[in-house]
Amino acid sequence: MTSLPLIQKLSPVITRFPDGTTRASAPLRPVVLIAGCIALASAGCSLHPAVKPVPPTQQQLQAYANEQTALRDEASGYDEAPREYCDQLAAATPGVEELRINHGVVESRQWTLVANGSTRHWVFVRPVDSAADGWAPKPGLDNLDFQPPVEAALTPGSSHFIAYAPMERDTLEDSQRSAAAREAFGVAQGEFTWRGRKYSYTVTPGLPCFPVLQ
Repeated sequence: MTSLPLIQKLSPVITRFPDGTTRASAPLRPVVLIAGCIALASAGCSLHPAVKPVPPTQQQLQAYANEQTALRDEASGYDEAPREYCDQLAAATPGVEELRINHGVVESRQWTLVANGSTRHWVFVRPVDSAADGWAPKPGLDNLDFQPPVEAALTPGSSHFIAYAPMERDTLEDSQRSAAAREAFGVAQGEFTWRGRKYSYTVTPGLPCFPVLQ
């Protein structure tokens, strides 16, 4: 089957006037079909106009941001908090201990914040006479008169963190630590007494704001 030529010559167009005369116009110039297809090739050789992408709505952008934040939190293993509270926590860190019940014995280890490059990390404090992981028995816990008893919040096989700060704010540092504990860890859940001074405490399953140093 013979293909049609890509370049065709069109015959002259004859125009009739009212008086019966006719006049032939000059023949149209050849239509170069191949050139036209090449010109359209960059656009897919399509006669349909290009569809412009629809920008995402503000709700879609916010939903994506929330999803990414949740994924980062899950991967990092620490609780996110507003930046101002985290800055406050870094400037005035309250007392933080991790408690657990191990074979019927309450054990604890202390945690603190340390600077590591441009950020801060949680690290546990290892006393000289404790194990390598920082855990040590806490036999005097009953003497601190926790109200309500903190043991009720502990579950065998898991651990919880307890943040505490002085209830009587005698100094500016006491006020800052109390505020940091409240804003970063949550409202106080009870109180205890240590060396004749009362402290408020909050029990939480995780450490806020900063990751744990691996």
